[in-house]
Parts: sequence; C-alpha cells; structure tokens
Amino acid sequence: MSEEIVEAKRIVKVNSKGQKTKRIKCRKGFKLAPNKKTCVPITGSEKATKRKAIKKAIRTKKAAGSGARKRTTRKRLKAMKKRKSYNL
Repeated sequence: MSEEIVEAKRIVKVNSKGQKTKRIKCRKGFKLAPNKKTCVPITGSEKATKRKAIKKAIRTKKAAGSGARKRTTRKRLKAMKKRKSYNL
C-alpha cells in the first residue's frame, strides 16, 4: 500500500456572475511556492505583516458601512446558488 502526502488541494470557486476559478489551497501555516506546485511554510515576519493587514482590512470594512455588508451577503448567496447549480 503506497501512501501519498497531499500538501495542496485544488479548489473551484464560483463568483456571483457564475465564473469559475480554479486554484490550489495549502494547509494552515503554509503558502503556495513560486513553482505553483508545492507548499512552503509561512515565515514569522510574513505572519506579522498579515496580522497587521487583517486589522487594517477590518477597519476598512467597518468604515464601508452596513450597505456594503448587505451587498456582500447578497452576492455571496447568489454565488452559492451558482455553485449548487454546477454541483460543486
């Protein structure tokens, strides 16, 4: 019996317009290497930078207001319907 280590898995995303996007997703704590085939660990400085970026994104989203949240929810639900119609 041969065991394979699955580092990255392919996922298909669908947006609210129904356009499919294929990409590779790595497990937690890893990122896609430049060769687009393997996953490499994320460094500490990258994690720190990402934490700062996430805080800034949260502030920006709050500033956008409730209308932006409603629009996002509407588009997400529409995308989920498209996903369901594609049997994904």
